Amino acid sequence: MSANELPRWDLSHLFSGLEDPKLISVVENIVPAAKGFAERWRGKVEKVDANGLLSMLRDYEDSFAEPTGAYAFAHLGYAADSTDNAFVSLLAKIRERFNEAHRLTLFFTLELDAINDDQYAALAGDPLLKNYAHYLRQLRKQKDRRLSESEESILALKSLPGSTAFVQLYSRLTSSFRFHSPIEGEDEKHLTNAEILALLKHPDRATRRRAIENFSRVYEEQKLTISSIWNAIALDHRQNVGLRGYANVIDPVNEGNELSEKAVNTVMEVTREHYHLARRYYKWKASALGVEKLWSSDLSAPLPGASEEKISYDTARRWVLDSFREFHPLFGEIAGGFFEENRIDTPPVPGKSGGAFCMGAAPHLPPYVLMNFTGKLRDATTLAHELGHGIHFTLAAKQPYLEYSPVLPLAETASVFGELLMTKKLLDLEKNPGRREHLVAERIEDIIATTFRQTMYTDFELEAHAATAESTVEPEQFCELWSSQLENLYGDTVETLDGSKWAWSAIPHFIHTRFYCYAYTFGELLVLALYRRYQEEGDAFAPKFISLLEAGGSLEPQTLVGKLEYNLEDPAFWSGGYRVLEEMLDELGA
Repeated sequence: MSANELPRWDLSHLFSGLEDPKLISVVENIVPAAKGFAERWRGKVEKVDANGLLSMLRDYEDSFAEPTGAYAFAHLGYAADSTDNAFVSLLAKIRERFNEAHRLTLFFTLELDAINDDQYAALAGDPLLKNYAHYLRQLRKQKDRRLSESEESILALKSLPGSTAFVQLYSRLTSSFRFHSPIEGEDEKHLTNAEILALLKHPDRATRRRAIENFSRVYEEQKLTISSIWNAIALDHRQNVGLRGYANVIDPVNEGNELSEKAVNTVMEVTREHYHLARRYYKWKASALGVEKLWSSDLSAPLPGASEEKISYDTARRWVLDSFREFHPLFGEIAGGFFEENRIDTPPVPGKSGGAFCMGAAPHLPPYVLMNFTGKLRDATTLAHELGHGIHFTLAAKQPYLEYSPVLPLAETASVFGELLMTKKLLDLEKNPGRREHLVAERIEDIIATTFRQTMYTDFELEAHAATAESTVEPEQFCELWSSQLENLYGDTVETLDGSKWAWSAIPHFIHTRFYCYAYTFGELLVLALYRRYQEEGDAFAPKFISLLEAGGSLEPQTLVGKLEYNLEDPAFWSGGYRVLEEMLDELGA
């Protein structure tokens, strides 16, 4: 299929279009609904009993549940085409009104904070509120981080022309980028972000190198804008950290992820200790490619003899559904719904967000998947990854709105597991030893990308935030920090091309969500342990995994994985994931 023939999503499951009277009504009612909630409950929270608090929580959810559908519609429309001014305007309007609604309802959390500890503990433990027990526990833990109502209101108000505006600027800027094709004879052809990055798997080494150079050149041309955004975002985060009394810039992220500092430090330290496995693989790959040393443009290069045949979208869909059904019929059923209801946007087209994501905004809303399908084998595993998210969101829909979304480290659980199921399916289908070697190598590269590289990203982000606290960081300084971290990871096994030093500016997680990246490391290693359990237990494992996903955000990570007898602060647990990687490397060596 050409890009024009690939399926686009159907947002009518949310609203029929931008002129839908229901959409207009919902957007207009965002602020009045919040005002109504405030009129009903302000001043009444501190003396409430369990039954009254249950009513308040449900009313609070109702005030935001329907507007969340409008936000999802606007966000998805904008992601599919950031050049559509109608969606740009709608998203800006909804963000502004959500901001106002948030400020109007701040009192609710602050009045809950005013309840004395004994009374609060009794409320949180009341059977009537069991579906909100985790929410109430986490709310109390963060009590001392909150400011006064007027201060919180000012912070929320200023976020729109501040950090939120910078995030939107970065998204619109980078989605508008076009890159010269690196293929000989196609110099005048312009590619999207997804199309040029797909060429890093091109069989010709010179083409891959030009792809990195052409890609990086566009980002380098915008270095002042992107570095200014980076500095502004870091300053905003640092100020919030200081206002709320955190000791370190990563602390609020760890707290939001409901992880102890020890658990985070352990998973990152164990990962650094295993960097040698990445170097071992890249030495093997250099030998397999017949070169003395890999260039940074060779990291995703296909192995000699690997099939260059493109796969169709229909083939990718069949593989994903078959692999999911073989694990459990419910997985296949849920994933199938995305195709049947056209809830996947697939073609790489100008103005569309790069990469891929799955959006599950609320338990009553259908999740949607965005990807950029270019016909590479990797696209099939990307599809499996995002549909894994979709299964997680769907299963978690039994939770209430306030307990719906899993914390970031657990948010990657079903997605990475979906990739492993897809890899298993492809290995089962492939009998040719050379192509099987290619599949194992692809899986190893996925693990390297989602553990070692994400930890390296987090270390870079920590260093960059520390540098911005000293002075404004210039673009070339960001490049130096980035290059230093690349050297820590690759050692002398990879020659970093000059253009690769600008890769930091092309990673949206740094702009969108502080310190998001270590969640990938956490999720990958956790899933490797879960997948090992699946190999041992077979079909008996599936109900346990489904139960874990159904919990959504209703339990702390340690509590959830503790049911499977895992300890997130134990280095041996995380090292076990890397033993799986070592076994794969041994297989390649053999």
